Amino acid sequence: MWGAVVALHGRYPRHLEHLKTGWWNDEAHSETLCALATWRAQIDDNAQDPREELAFHHQLADYANTLRQLHGSVTTAWKPGAPPEEWVGG
Repeated sequence: MWGAVVALHGRYPRHLEHLKTGWWNDEAHSETLCALATWRAQIDDNAQDPREELAFHHQLADYANTLRQLHGSVTTAWKPGAPPEEWVGG
């Protein structure tokens, strides 16, 4: 799932630019990002209704606004890369 979140960030860097290092320690952030990544993959694989695409982008924009509002909650912006030890069970 980490790779899917990295790919989501790569695809939508402007929307996720306020994501901070340590997001994986917050259940709300990790669950939201995993849900968005899974949803994006499902749309890419077999979406047939264009409303799915619109709903996804609406939710992504809503999450981007949430991240902007929480700007100071973590100290540094996240730079996608290898998963931290906490993610892999280290």
